[in-house]
Amino acid sequence: MADQKRKIETIHSIQSLQLTENLIHALENVEEAESIVVAIHSLQKLTQHWN
Repeated sequence: MADQKRKIETIHSIQSLQLTENLIHALENVEEAESIVVAIHSLQKLTQHWN
């Protein structure tokens, strides 16, 4: 149950980011996805810091 809840939350989070189609396709590649997730988290932290 917790995994399903986390999956749904992750999907909603990704949708709210309005990523480009290229980034969405890159998420299918494990090596690229890891870099993208790190970059997104960094940008989110910067945004929170600025607000």
